[in-house]
Amino acid sequence: MTRKKRPEKPAPTPLPDVSRIEEANVSRLGLISIQERVPDSFSSWTVDFKVDGRPARLTCDAMPKYGGVPHGLDGDIATALIDLYVETGCPADGLLNTSAYQILKRAGLDDSGRYYQNLRQTLFRLRTATYTASEAWRDHRRGNWTTVTFNYLEGLEFTSGDEDLGLSRSSTLKIRLAEPIVRSIRSQYTKPLDLEFLTSLDRPLTRALYRLLDARRYPPEDPTVPLPSFTVNLMDWAEACKIVDQRSNKIRATLQGAHEELMERRYLSGVEYEGRGRTQKLTYRFAGTGEAQPDQPAAALALTEELRRHRVSLAVAQRLIEEFGEAHVQARLEKFQRLITAGYRVRSRSALLVDVIRDQEGKYPDGPYPGGAATTPAANAPVGDAKGAGRASYMPTLAEAMDELQPLEAQVDSALKTLQFLLRERLSVSEYALLRMGLIVGRPDPLEATRAASKAKVDGTLDAYTADLLLLLAELRAQA
Repeated sequence: MTRKKRPEKPAPTPLPDVSRIEEANVSRLGLISIQERVPDSFSSWTVDFKVDGRPARLTCDAMPKYGGVPHGLDGDIATALIDLYVETGCPADGLLNTSAYQILKRAGLDDSGRYYQNLRQTLFRLRTATYTASEAWRDHRRGNWTTVTFNYLEGLEFTSGDEDLGLSRSSTLKIRLAEPIVRSIRSQYTKPLDLEFLTSLDRPLTRALYRLLDARRYPPEDPTVPLPSFTVNLMDWAEACKIVDQRSNKIRATLQGAHEELMERRYLSGVEYEGRGRTQKLTYRFAGTGEAQPDQPAAALALTEELRRHRVSLAVAQRLIEEFGEAHVQARLEKFQRLITAGYRVRSRSALLVDVIRDQEGKYPDGPYPGGAATTPAANAPVGDAKGAGRASYMPTLAEAMDELQPLEAQVDSALKTLQFLLRERLSVSEYALLRMGLIVGRPDPLEATRAASKAKVDGTLDAYTADLLLLLAELRAQA
């Protein structure tokens, strides 16, 4: 029987906060093993459980040639991909145009050769591992549980920057996320995720356990209101974590380091075991949400609440005060407020506030702050014009007015990300790779290219802009 198609809800807007979002099914089911290493032969697993009192099952079938089931750093990469997808506005086709460098940076990982090799292996695992969630995937629009089969990535295309056909800093990628994941995000079945806290954790295992715990902290029917604690059978938890050796003492040993780090970082207030052997129960007690720690001095409490009014998460606010001291944080908070009053342009105010507090390089000198409320650049010059053309009506940003340019790599990365967002399928993966090379040598100039593309978007002339850009890239290709 053909069902009448319901009107599609609008895609969620990326949250303007240090806290971001993640898809609630993915986080609750724990698709990726928390273990940092697994044998290549560990290529499948099955977890049976109950949802609303009914049997449910989750399975994963992977390929030994790519290192077994998704595990370890794969979780960091998967989280980064979803965050980048949400940042681009959640397109209905699930497509994400990005670069290897952008993925590693968003995941909080090092920009070195070894991590590019790990990234390639991770992407192949996410592309080839097949998941089946039987009566375990929540359809948020209809409010029921369904069965879905999917690969985390439905499409993967990239350029190689070396003779080994691997990934490198210059690699660009086109990735298509699984349709069930895309549909769920676009129907706003998401939960909060403190990405800044997540990427600050030391070990992949701790980050993986944090993601799984944070998902269980929120009820599946309403993943917005956190619970104070979570109790689970130890063996069931080992299955949820996809731990290979499921002897009770080995499970506890595997989790111990992550437990200690999460308590030290005040995400957990306690971890309690009850019983023995396979009947043991494990209770996690979460640190309070929206309430400061009772041993915090009164001045620190007030400062914590002031940071939270600017949408900085509790854990981050407390950590900043502990690390830098009340006087420093208070002074930087006042500097942040002067920046905003002066019209400093920023995508996320809370992220700017955290960066102002952490700044040790003088990126945000004391006022007066030139620039005021920046306007949309005129950017009338063609994409290949030299710097300075067409700026007559442009009001500079604070960084531009003070001549504090970002390092070239950061400029290129920022420009490429903006252009990928605006142009999407107008350029192929190989053309984006050539564009990145052009941005590095200043053809086109990163700042001018993004200004011109933004204006073309507003004017409805992106196709013409793209045609000019492709001519420039053709010249670069001919000269290479």
